[in-house]
Amino acid sequence: MRTRRQRLVVFTLGALALCATSARADRGRPVEHHELDVTLDPSDAGIEVSAKVRFAPAEDTQRPLHFVLNRTLEITEARIEGEPVEWTTRERWRPRDFYRRPDYGALAGFSRVRQFSIAPPEEGWPAGTTTLELRYAGAIYDSLQAPKVAYARGFETTSGLIDPRGAFLTSESFWVPWTSSERFTFRLRTALDGWHSVSQGTRTEHSVDAEGRNVSVWEETHPQELVYLIAGPYEVRERMHEDVALYTYTYANTDDDIANSYLDGAGRYLDLYGEMIGPYPFGKWAMVENWWQTGFGMPSFTLLGDRVIRLPFIVHTSYGHEILHCWWGNGVYVDYDQGNWCEGLTAYQADYLYKTWESEAAARDHRRNQLVGYLDFASTGDRDFPLSEFRERSDFGTQAIGYGKTMMVFHMLKRKVGDEAFGEALQHFYATHTFEPASWADIEESFEEITGSDLTAWFEQWVQRAGAPKLRIASAERSGDAVVVSVAQDGTDFAFDVPVRYETAAGAESIDVPIDADGATIELPADVQSVAIDPDWHLFRLLYREEIPPTLSQGLGAEKTVVVIGSDAPADVADALHAMAETWAENQDMLIVGEADFDASTHAERSLFLLGEGAMARRALAAATAFGSEPNELVDAVRREADSLIYVVRDPDDADRAWTVVLPENAVACEALGRKLPHYSKYSWLRFDGDENVGKGNWTVVDSPLRRAIGEDTGR
Repeated sequence: MRTRRQRLVVFTLGALALCATSARADRGRPVEHHELDVTLDPSDAGIEVSAKVRFAPAEDTQRPLHFVLNRTLEITEARIEGEPVEWTTRERWRPRDFYRRPDYGALAGFSRVRQFSIAPPEEGWPAGTTTLELRYAGAIYDSLQAPKVAYARGFETTSGLIDPRGAFLTSESFWVPWTSSERFTFRLRTALDGWHSVSQGTRTEHSVDAEGRNVSVWEETHPQELVYLIAGPYEVRERMHEDVALYTYTYANTDDDIANSYLDGAGRYLDLYGEMIGPYPFGKWAMVENWWQTGFGMPSFTLLGDRVIRLPFIVHTSYGHEILHCWWGNGVYVDYDQGNWCEGLTAYQADYLYKTWESEAAARDHRRNQLVGYLDFASTGDRDFPLSEFRERSDFGTQAIGYGKTMMVFHMLKRKVGDEAFGEALQHFYATHTFEPASWADIEESFEEITGSDLTAWFEQWVQRAGAPKLRIASAERSGDAVVVSVAQDGTDFAFDVPVRYETAAGAESIDVPIDADGATIELPADVQSVAIDPDWHLFRLLYREEIPPTLSQGLGAEKTVVVIGSDAPADVADALHAMAETWAENQDMLIVGEADFDASTHAERSLFLLGEGAMARRALAAATAFGSEPNELVDAVRREADSLIYVVRDPDDADRAWTVVLPENAVACEALGRKLPHYSKYSWLRFDGDENVGKGNWTVVDSPLRRAIGEDTGR
């Protein structure tokens, strides 16, 4: 698929992005089918390919046939319809041979390609399709690279490589001739010494040839945007689940219990989503182990790091998310020009669904965390944008919108139309658009078809507009035999239903009240003791700082920060903390100063990272008394046990700024803390023993601006 997900371990697992297809190739001659016969030589990153490429009929019969390959690959033979042909090369490709109006900003990945061109015969290309036969070979090895931004992707990346430990080839490897963004079918045959291969599609052959090589044939009859080739020294386990073949491709040290847990889990998820959405669209599902830590999801398989698959929670959480992408993103494609809806929908029907199974409190916290992510990473400055402009996640801000806001929009839509209609509408959407690109407009059409309602205005405000409503209780007063509550929006004019919970002596009641730009007036019984607006975070809205605990995300998401190295930190710890801060400061508006050089007046507008012992860290601890005695108890415990401690408090003078305190147990711990902290952004405090998290939690919030007690005599 073209779904895009990036994080590692405490992550929603991810799929790999197709490179540069946001700029639609509207001049390249589309490929209808690839026939690929591949051998690999891992000792020198070598690959040899014999290919037959069937092109669609030419619109311009005199136009050369242009295509690109990785610049490390050399063509040794070319034939068209069986006859030898000459080709020319361009070391730098020419985008205008493929696009009428190239989006050069989206084409960075093409820097690794060489362009090939074949002139038509004098009489022009014949009517009908054209089959190009190629033989080419070379070496592909793009070394693993660390994430560019510490706050964003959590694992190493590569455009593709062939290594003695395994091969990883994707669209970004350009190992298959590319000429346009149209979709195609393919047949891939590999013959490998001691290795097995995995790709999309159904495995139609699995044998050993006369030379003792493992032969696998993968055929995909559904149109695809790319061909994956994953290979390695795998042991293959398989079983059938009804008419779907389930596989695990794992290394020799992975035991049967781990493999069987993934086979069992796959069967459960196929049943769950098959009943919820519609028939599974592929002939197989495979869990494939990787030698470096990844969480990629592809059509009909997932590629997971060898440490990742051993995490006990993955098979119960993120694994289901990957399988669900076979319906959303790999089954129904995303029309990226209109916005990527599938990440948030998958998060809603996987990550959020699993939280509802856990408990109401877990689901409630999950909704709150999406709102906190938006508040901290996307709501200020120029970071906000509408869902219609989301393409892929590149940092926490785009994640907060493309995943978090989208998830909340689907949650609100389900509450609006009801559980039954919500399920039927998604089934209609899936059945109507399987293996076709679909947009938000297509989702709206399916919901209107099932509900019989005009949802134009609803989708427009949540999909086409940026921003979020901010609510306030304007008044809550007794009036005769009732309590009248007035709810207003601050500077926004969204229209939606507001969840309201009120308490009487008899217990709590919940209602939904429509609100628009003029606000809402709610008449409640006279014995109401308190009223709360959206206390369980069912709405996508802008939070008040006072209704949520301060968390790491508030510091990580700040537009401007200053890192203060504590004056009492030992020299080796101070040096290690400075190095840690420098990795954070890449691509961030972040200053790094020693505590003696900190100027409160100059740096007043910045959130603080207080790294290491010092007077400012001690002041932050004193400021945490608003949350009770927990910080002091934590510090005492850490000092006794020599763990690292991280905690967050609000700036006593400005709730929109955070003080994040990092107290490492020693210099060695700093590197691990710098790498780990971004993955714990939803917590108020953390404890680490070395690089292992041994404690985490959130401060308790005692009140909210959206809750109002109704007094007997005060009229409030």
